[in-house]
Formats: sequence, C-alpha cells, structure tokens
Amino acid sequence: MVRVSAPGKVHLIGEHAVVYGEPAILAAVGRRTYVSIEKFKDITYVDLAWPDISHTWTVEKVFELTQQALDIWNTCNEEKNFSELFNFIKKNGYEGYRASILGIAMKRLGISDGFSIRIDSKLPACAGLGSSASRAVAITMSIAKFFNKKISLKEVNDIAYEQEKIIHGTPGGGDNSACCFGGLIWFKKAQPKNEIKSLRKVIPYKLPNFVLVYLGQLKKTTGELVQLVRDLNEDYRNERVKKIGKMTYEMLDALKKRNFKKVKEIINLTQKNLAELGVSTSEIDRIAEVVREIGGAAKLCGAGGGGTMLCYHKDTKRLLNLIKNLGYEPLKTELAVKGVRIE
Repeated sequence: MVRVSAPGKVHLIGEHAVVYGEPAILAAVGRRTYVSIEKFKDITYVDLAWPDISHTWTVEKVFELTQQALDIWNTCNEEKNFSELFNFIKKNGYEGYRASILGIAMKRLGISDGFSIRIDSKLPACAGLGSSASRAVAITMSIAKFFNKKISLKEVNDIAYEQEKIIHGTPGGGDNSACCFGGLIWFKKAQPKNEIKSLRKVIPYKLPNFVLVYLGQLKKTTGELVQLVRDLNEDYRNERVKKIGKMTYEMLDALKKRNFKKVKEIINLTQKNLAELGVSTSEIDRIAEVVREIGGAAKLCGAGGGGTMLCYHKDTKRLLNLIKNLGYEPLKTELAVKGVRIE
C-alpha cells in the first residue's frame, strides 16, 4: 500500500481582484487530503467525504468515461460554456469526474492495471479551500508512486491541472500549484500563460496563529459571485480592485519582513474592500468585527458568500475561544506548509 497526502489552500489575499489582472497570494494550508492505494483487479474508488457512494469499474470503463469527459470539455471550451461538462460529471454520484481524474493520471503515466483507491480529506468541499485540487495532486502522486513511476513535482502539478479542468472548466492553475508545491504561491492572470511562482525562497517559513472558520457550503456558485462583482458600476468596482491589488504587493513585502502587524492590517482592509464589492455576508461581517475588537484580523476566503473565513491573532488560544463562543468549530492551522508528500 502507498499513502500520500496533499494540503489544501487558501487565498491569503487577492480573491476577485485576480479576475481583473491583479495578483494574488495563495497559501498551502495545514489541512490535508490523504489518499491510500492498493492493488486490485479492477478499479475501485471510495471517498470518505461521501461514504454512501463508491464505484467499481474495469480499466476500460475508466478510459471510456475519461475520453467522454475530455471530448465534452473540448466542445464546451470552443463554445465557452461548460454546462454540458458539469452535467456529465455530476451523474451517478460524480462518476464521470471521479473516473476521469483517475483516467487522466493513468494515461499520462502509462498505467493500465487496476487498483483500489481510498480518499480521506480533512478539507470541506465548496469552501474555498481547494479540496478538488488537493485530491487531484494526492491522487496523481499516489498512483505514480504505487506503480513506481518516476515523476517530478512539476509533472504532478501539470497532471493535476488537467484534472482540475474537468471540475472547473478553465481553472487558473493556482490552486493545484499551492497544493502540489506547498508554501506560498504568487498568482497573476496573464497571456498567453498565467504567472505562477513559488515564494518559498523569499518567504521560507510557515505562518502561525491562523484559524479557519467553516460557515457551510456556498449559497451561490463562484461564477455567480464573480458575475455579481462584474455587474457593479465599473468605476466603483475598479477602485476597490486596484486597492486589493496594491495591498497584495504590500502583503508580499510585509511577509518578507515578518511584519505581522502590517499583515493583520492588510487582512482587515482586504475584508473591508471585499465587503464593499458585495461578496461578504452579514455572518462574515459579524465574525470579522468581533475578531477585530480583540485585536485580530479576519477575512472571507475564495469567492465569498459563505464558505470559509481566515482569522489571525497572535494569541491563538484567545481567538479559538472567541470563535467557539460564537458557536463555530474553529480549525487551528498553519499556512505555507509543505506540499504533496509520501506518508
């Protein structure tokens, strides 16, 4: 048996502004997806997040479903509408998605033997924590190691990006990069290729004293929340987008200098601007306010509208007690942790 894990990710700063060409900083988060793989005649897939749904396929069936997904993706990409793909992958407990992420890795690695794969993720889905990217990275590395295939982290990341296309259509590539390489990732949309680079050389340390607060699955999709911002008055929107972009550069400088007073200030100002863009909620606003009142910082993560919040306070125990008293189960974590690893 081989067991592999990969971290999730959070946006430390830059969500929504990144859509308009501003940079973002993503952090590998200390909550991980664990994948175990064993020999089996056919292919079985179990994900403990959905224990009532399991799959057993022949290798041929996995390749058939994978090709279907890739063909639909190509058609959807030409039409700039991925509705048909999303309908396909959701059928039968996301069978098309689950089979194709295995099939993509198998094809790229030259594998046609069976195996049994078991996934245990400590990341809630649809929460802005990169749960699908974490799964993709861990699954790819586990298959490669189980079949003794030499593979670089870059190759793992490239395969994970192809897998992410099946669930997201046209992903940016930042999520899988953070989950694969770990640490902090600088991300900026660009043509012909997005700018994605590790910040490990300039920020080699883990970021302590952070707490995640899971608020439940988003009530709106990421696409709907992005559209909500797009529909704002252009001058109003751009003013706040530019502010977030400027603060992303300031965040990079503050992290290099280990100036966590400045980091805290930037997190709170980022939340203010995201709230003004309309992607916060009354629940998020209330939590952010009480965290600020005790001298901490808090912001929404990802698209907003629910999902997960990122909170910071130099006295982690006090922050944890505050969150518990508000009725939530906080998740203490470090940021900028190691990427994919063999357990």
